Amino acid sequence: MKKILALSVVAVLLSACNNFEVPTFSRTHPKSSSTSNTNKVENGTIRGSNFRLAASHWSDVARIRNEATRLSYRVSQGNMTKVQAAQMLNKFRIAQVGHNMLDDEMYEIYLRSAVESQQGSINTAQSKAYIKNALLGWQQRWPNMKERPTNPAFTNFLMEVMDLKPLQ
Repeated sequence: MKKILALSVVAVLLSACNNFEVPTFSRTHPKSSSTSNTNKVENGTIRGSNFRLAASHWSDVARIRNEATRLSYRVSQGNMTKVQAAQMLNKFRIAQVGHNMLDDEMYEIYLRSAVESQQGSINTAQSKAYIKNALLGWQQRWPNMKERPTNPAFTNFLMEVMDLKPLQ
């Protein structure tokens, strides 16, 4: 159990240790589709009252989790650095689900937290609390959002790691 928890924490920290490039915010999602005639899909975001997550959402979350676990194992074996693993996880995330406002913002928060942690400005517990507080904020905003991304897979991966209720 401790090993799984440790791998989960490592996976969270690894996914934030990306380079300092600013990601492109295209808000497009190739897998989005309208769930009813009353919904309007724009750039991977659904507007309307009948919101549904993308059909591939939960499998995408699992793929991100599996990739994070694989990368954390490679780091623990000394085959790559945390930064290299984080860069690979971010590329995987974008290739898997594309960009969306929520995941991109959470990734920026996560990256900032990891950078500050690596610089010694904050410790691991503070880094985790910073990310968890951002996730809790999204949980509060989610029910009232008029435009929700159809596949916030990276954010729900983080929710899972932090043992929070996923966005649905």
